[in-house]
Amino acid sequence: MTKYEPIQRWLSGLKEDSAVLTFRELESILGFQLPPSAKMYRAWWGNERIHHRHTYCRAWLDAGFETQRVNLVQQTLEFRKI
Repeated sequence: MTKYEPIQRWLSGLKEDSAVLTFRELESILGFQLPPSAKMYRAWWGNERIHHRHTYCRAWLDAGFETQRVNLVQQTLEFRKI
């Protein structure tokens, strides 16, 4: 179990094909604050299918979702079903 498992569970239970969340809403689901790099670098939200190095990325990919439309200024992102 990783600390990002709550978002995997939340996305797995999502009936819609996509969800737009604020970073604050995502932090509420996770139960902790996102790291500063998530709020500063768009690359943090990449969908790395090949290596699955990052537990946070693996959480949404394993739930069958990708990140899209990451907006660092408004601090929002979309999870879209693959």
